[in-house]
Amino acid sequence: MKKLFFLLLTLLGASNLFAQKTTSLSIKFDNFIGNDPVELNTKSYKNQAGEDFNISLLQYYVSNIQLVKKDGSVYTVPQDDSYFLVRQNRPETQTITLKDIPQDKYVGINFIIGIDSARSAAEIGYRKGCLDVAGDAQDMYWAWNSGYIFVKMEGSSPQSTLKENIFMYHIGLFGGIGDKKTLNNIRNVSLAFNKETIKLKAGKVAPVIRIKMDASKILNGETTVSIAKNPSVMGGPYSAKIAENYKSMFSYNGIGMPAPTEKTSLGLK
Repeated sequence: MKKLFFLLLTLLGASNLFAQKTTSLSIKFDNFIGNDPVELNTKSYKNQAGEDFNISLLQYYVSNIQLVKKDGSVYTVPQDDSYFLVRQNRPETQTITLKDIPQDKYVGINFIIGIDSARSAAEIGYRKGCLDVAGDAQDMYWAWNSGYIFVKMEGSSPQSTLKENIFMYHIGLFGGIGDKKTLNNIRNVSLAFNKETIKLKAGKVAPVIRIKMDASKILNGETTVSIAKNPSVMGGPYSAKIAENYKSMFSYNGIGMPAPTEKTSLGLK
């Protein structure tokens, strides 16, 4: 009996010894227009079409996050922990926290802009937190089209022909379900950490990955979007041109350390 007891202790000790050590990692999204931080309502910007505009609302989804290791392999964040809605008017959503990340050396990150088709079509019970269409996602979901809005930017411009000179870009569409095919405006992002290596170690405070989001790319890219000609874009064919623009709006912005009281977003939970 004693031998069996000591054998169990030995096995438990070995199990703890080889258990994967993990830690948390934060990502801070810094929202800009070109080289200027986004300021809602108060600051005027100019697009490549020469049109003046300001921004009253800016928000977007990032999801399906992968961390690229130094050896070239990837760690895929579990899906339920990998959906985030970043809002300019809610600073706490601009820093997201990934939990239980294996300690290792990381040199890059992959994610998508938007919500993948599987989760978009999943039962309501699998869409909680920032995907709750009756809660936090209410203003990022088309009930008429049964789909999430991936990127939303609104504001005003003297060149807009809409009432009160407003403009609005609500870009979504994930390809559709079954015979109901649509455009697929999901876009993939892959960022290297510019020869830097982030070393994660259990028990130590992890650095913050800073990612710059340049919202000017929504208007300026492969297609120069004229607010005068296209003051409102949602689900039509032109939305694909804006999606091709915004796929390049993210860039690596260095490594920082977390603020002592920094609030973060924890995805679906």
